[in-house]
Amino acid sequence: MGAAFFIVALILPVIAPQLLPDDATLSRLLVGTWHGHRHDTQYRADGTWIMDPPDEGDNSRGKWRIEHGRLITTWRFSGESSDSTAVEEIIELTKSIFKSRIISQEGPGKPEGQVLPSEIFTVTRVTTKK
Repeated sequence: MGAAFFIVALILPVIAPQLLPDDATLSRLLVGTWHGHRHDTQYRADGTWIMDPPDEGDNSRGKWRIEHGRLITTWRFSGESSDSTAVEEIIELTKSIFKSRIISQEGPGKPEGQVLPSEIFTVTRVTTKK
């Protein structure tokens, strides 16, 4: 039993990224509005995102892209001369659920004492009623 667990622990990190769809498929799945515990975030097909209600510090809009199964978002705080960037590991992305965790964050406004990777965030797709 212990040996089997050890083998799975070694192989899973190699296999898991291959279980996710390719970047183009993930990008198509991400487009739309997602509801979290504090905000709704809309990822647009043109590579921009907007958050409602805005977060403290004016980081309520920016750009996004998916590379190698990771969501990369950028934004610029008011009065800053450079962008901030966050990289999130996509754990699960379906038509209704998006689970991720922040694995890297750089730039102005980076939270002090931030421990990465972050906890896993789960958001659900906002659907309009017909």
